[in-house]
Amino acid sequence: MAIEDGGTENLAWKRYGRAVIQAMVEVTAEVPEESHALLLETADYWLSLGLAIGVQRPDEALRLLDLIEAEVTGQSELAGDAAAFCAEALG
Repeated sequence: MAIEDGGTENLAWKRYGRAVIQAMVEVTAEVPEESHALLLETADYWLSLGLAIGVQRPDEALRLLDLIEAEVTGQSELAGDAAAFCAEALG
């Protein structure tokens, strides 16, 4: 799903892609290399879904985030991870 501009890939899209890959380093290190593309595509889908929910349904996004943070161990650092991802993806 590369965005093209006059034959060159959009730098913002590349930066986003690198951020997704970096965020998935620990996960991809634990699975065979032939699964990496599928894992990254899946991560991109869920990230896009989460962003769409956050923008279009912010109240529901907050409820979902509260549910996740309450039930999943280690999610308390989610805000810090989110800030790091945004800094890497958006500059």
